[in-house]
Amino acid sequence: MKKILITSIGRTGTKSLAYFLDDISGVQCFHHKEGNKDLPFLFLSQLKDYSNITTDYLKKRNKVAEKAKTNFYIEVNPYFRFANTEILQKLGWKKIFIVRHPKSYLESVYKRTLFTDEDYIINQYPNDDDPFSEKWNTITRFEKLCWYYKKVHEYILDTETPFYRFEDLVKKPDTLKSLVETIGIDTSKINSFKLPKRNTSKQNKFRHVIKAGLRGKATKVSPLIWSSLTAKEKETYETHCLPLAKRLGYVL
Repeated sequence: MKKILITSIGRTGTKSLAYFLDDISGVQCFHHKEGNKDLPFLFLSQLKDYSNITTDYLKKRNKVAEKAKTNFYIEVNPYFRFANTEILQKLGWKKIFIVRHPKSYLESVYKRTLFTDEDYIINQYPNDDDPFSEKWNTITRFEKLCWYYKKVHEYILDTETPFYRFEDLVKKPDTLKSLVETIGIDTSKINSFKLPKRNTSKQNKFRHVIKAGLRGKATKVSPLIWSSLTAKEKETYETHCLPLAKRLGYVL
């Protein structure tokens, strides 16, 4: 049995990808298999002081996978974006990352609550040796999102994790086929290489309204308007995001 972890920074169509893969014969594919139970791992996996705990977490998860009766066991889980590649390889897993152009990623994530007062996912803060730590409480939400985009994708490139561009998976059947082949699945009996539509925006907006109603207040999440950015915000995007986009193969 082959074990695959597909992960990302989020907002990369992973739910659609999971539905597509799970529909293939001989494949069991799960999207956020344990839900929010994996949130502590997302936080701790970014800290070296907790490597023993996160390694043990992966070992326990691997034992669950080993019991599956299938040819391919796949977990699609953005919460595992910082899962140690070497540990995964020792356990017999292959890690694949899905990337997205920073412009469309920022536009998409801006509609969510990340880095707002309602953000309960404590998974992204700069270390003391990061220059951003000294000004964290004074920079804007946009700048924090740019910082995190850089942090995640620098990690992926530095660890030489295989990656696919979200845009190509959605628009180019050959790219989706290539991903399936990278996993090791026989593509000869797959009739169509097209991701199903599984947009969760409306569902998340409804969930946001319900939670806000229970608390009696709501954080207003406005769409990203590029023309309204300050010169400092534009500079942050150009220095933190665009160089990464180029390294990820995007034409600027």
